[in-house]
Amino acid sequence: MEWVRKDEVKPQPPATRRDSPDPYRVLFPIGIAAALAGLVPWLLFTLGWTSTWPGPAHAALLTQGFELGFITGFLLTAMPAFTHGPRCTRFELVLVTLGVGSFVVLRTLDVPGAAIAYLVTLLALAIIVGRRVRPGAAAPPEEFLLVGTGLAMGFAGALVLVLAEADLMPSTAARLGVRCISLGLLPALVLGLGGLLVPTFAGVKDPLTIFGIARPGERPRRRVFVVAVALLLVVAVNLEFAGLTSLAGGLRAVAVLASTQLAWKLWRRPRTMDRLSWALWAAGWCLVVGFTAAALVPEHRVEAWHIAFIGGYALLTLAIGSRVVISHGGYARVEERSLLSPVAIGALLLAALVRSLAPVFDPGHATAQHALAAALGTLAFASWLLAAWPRVRRTKRRMLMPTKG
Repeated sequence: MEWVRKDEVKPQPPATRRDSPDPYRVLFPIGIAAALAGLVPWLLFTLGWTSTWPGPAHAALLTQGFELGFITGFLLTAMPAFTHGPRCTRFELVLVTLGVGSFVVLRTLDVPGAAIAYLVTLLALAIIVGRRVRPGAAAPPEEFLLVGTGLAMGFAGALVLVLAEADLMPSTAARLGVRCISLGLLPALVLGLGGLLVPTFAGVKDPLTIFGIARPGERPRRRVFVVAVALLLVVAVNLEFAGLTSLAGGLRAVAVLASTQLAWKLWRRPRTMDRLSWALWAAGWCLVVGFTAAALVPEHRVEAWHIAFIGGYALLTLAIGSRVVISHGGYARVEERSLLSPVAIGALLLAALVRSLAPVFDPGHATAQHALAAALGTLAFASWLLAAWPRVRRTKRRMLMPTKG
């Protein structure tokens, strides 16, 4: 038996050689910076230190900047596992990082060009991932059809934002563009990737089975289910544009219920009894409650959406981001508890509760309650970053493994 030394390791082919950092190490911190940039202005506004209403920038930086940082970081990092293609190259990482960073800076400063940066970043991401997709046995899971659908809706929303920014569409169209992203791109990616990751990470029984529809490996049946969910989301977004918000909310709720109950199998408790599993499970139910409430009580759909956005999207994003940081950094699985601390999870869930219920029961103090929710969100994101940062910066040194000789 002999030890493998560094100078004895055969070089990898150029297509897969590690010539750049893992994408999540660069893009996750940018995503957290975007979240903080979208939350802190609420505190400044409430204290009277600024007179600018922070609503539009808050929505853009959270649903676009924060999520874009983590979506690109996750997809570019996990791309080889899903597509069996080469790793992200240095040029590709620089291109996407410039796009995400430009959007965050331009939107924070409220200067023109943010929408273009977002559109270009989505296009670059689609090309980078798409050029690695191969047909046949090496094809990515059928759930990637939802990823493609989500990116297409993101393009549509970003294009509307670009046209509105250039005064080629009414300024009111910008809200529709943001909703095409928050209610189109994000649900599609969350439901698609969540169907693969949530039951697997949570250790749910038969994680890759779509209950009553398809077993693992049954691509045709899975494809029918995924396409049906994608169609529901696409039709819902178009109905939203047409002003048929109640019908749009109903179709979106059906898509969320079908995915979370049949693919995610939320009605089964996690078998892996750790904090990450329960965070994923809680986030899934926040999606269910938020989108179902938005459909049943459309006059309070914005408040209901915040249950899905904060308790669903954000908590799910931080949970999956924690698994990426720990597993790709070579750290012990138990260290996920440091990132997903009770402070981070509790503050985020409490922020969802405050933001969703306070304007309903006490509309006269809505601004102060928005600020409280923003303060809780700031605490959650800051505590996650403080715990994640040392592990994002450094890979844990692993012991040399013996090989048979």
